[in-house]
Amino acid sequence: MRVFTYYRWTQFAIVGSLYFLVCLHRVSPTVIARDLAISFNADAVVLGIIASSYFYLYSAVQPVVGYLSDTIGPRKVITYFSVLAAIGALIFGTAPNATVAALGRSVVGAGVGGVFIPSLKLFSQWYRVNEFASLTGIMIAIGGIGALAAALPLTYMVLLCGWRGSFIGLGLLSLVLAIICWIIIRDTPAAKGWPLLSSHEGETTETQEQAILHHPTLRKRLKMIVRSLDFWMITLSMFFTGGVFLTFQGLWAVPCLMDVFHLSRVHAGWLLMILPLGFAVGGPALGFFTDRLNLNRKTVLLWAIGLSMLGWMVLLFFHGHVHIVVACLFFLIFGLSAGGTLPICFTITRDLFPPWLMGTAVGLMNPSAFFGAALYQPFSGYLLNSFTGLTPGSYTMEAYRHLFMVFLISYAASFLCILFLSHQKRSA
Repeated sequence: MRVFTYYRWTQFAIVGSLYFLVCLHRVSPTVIARDLAISFNADAVVLGIIASSYFYLYSAVQPVVGYLSDTIGPRKVITYFSVLAAIGALIFGTAPNATVAALGRSVVGAGVGGVFIPSLKLFSQWYRVNEFASLTGIMIAIGGIGALAAALPLTYMVLLCGWRGSFIGLGLLSLVLAIICWIIIRDTPAAKGWPLLSSHEGETTETQEQAILHHPTLRKRLKMIVRSLDFWMITLSMFFTGGVFLTFQGLWAVPCLMDVFHLSRVHAGWLLMILPLGFAVGGPALGFFTDRLNLNRKTVLLWAIGLSMLGWMVLLFFHGHVHIVVACLFFLIFGLSAGGTLPICFTITRDLFPPWLMGTAVGLMNPSAFFGAALYQPFSGYLLNSFTGLTPGSYTMEAYRHLFMVFLISYAASFLCILFLSHQKRSA
């Protein structure tokens, strides 16, 4: 039915727009790091705390959001949490000091944490099984575009409206999208009077029967998950690589380009777009080729992490205009690796457990990268703050070299985690 097709893609556009803002908020501090340093007289440690406050509550709400998506439905979860994100953005944009700014960003993190998982729940009701992986890849790409918008477009927005006006505007936009979500989104086709997908081709019937047969307690579910060594290897790998990538992209990339490669803010904003561009391309592309060519997932992960390790080793010694092209190449590799490994990690986690346990497992695995960022951002600020900068928010090449060494060690730890992973290959 054509109306049904239009309606579900309209819903996808709404949740996709909200997820766009999720990732824009995630990496936005890198563009305004120097503004925050001046506005609040903040050093690198304070900047790290402000930036990382997003990730603490984002990580904490993931299991709760998964549970609520199953009980009260994705429509209510996405709407309520998007309103919360709007409130947080308004608090952040009007913050009189660093403490209130951290509070506002924490509320933003809690709010935007209620978008991705309920969106996946919504997809499971409105789309067929063989469409689910593609939709997840598209959502990751939309997230990459959101991060892309947090580079140059947000830079110009800040120059035009100031950092406060920009975030007040983002808060109002979130509020408008939340209202639209409440009006249009429906949890299932039945809520619109349309037949369930289970009535077509028998695709969902088996899963529904399994859901009836399997009602283990939460304790039993957790016990099954934590006993899986592969689950821990994937989770730890995402912690090490995701924490580093989100810290660099979301906080230190622009200051690094300005301090180490001597670029203006606008030029740094242009080059920052390489990271989310690689992320947006890597998600759908690497997942597509892994599936189509029936590649070994473990090998793909090792190659992706290994190339990023090479990039951090190169950046340890490169600085100034003469090396900017090589730096841009590895920025692209960082983005491709981060975006490309994400759907593979989700796929491996999905295959480790039966369908009725997948939601709980993903809800526990998904926060690992954000929890990593919540720890890495203040720690990286403390590390940089050990070196004297010429101006607030400015640091020396020696300071960044120590930071890159920490990043390299983290990627090496992730590489070791994947080595311990069981042999993973896509089924034909």
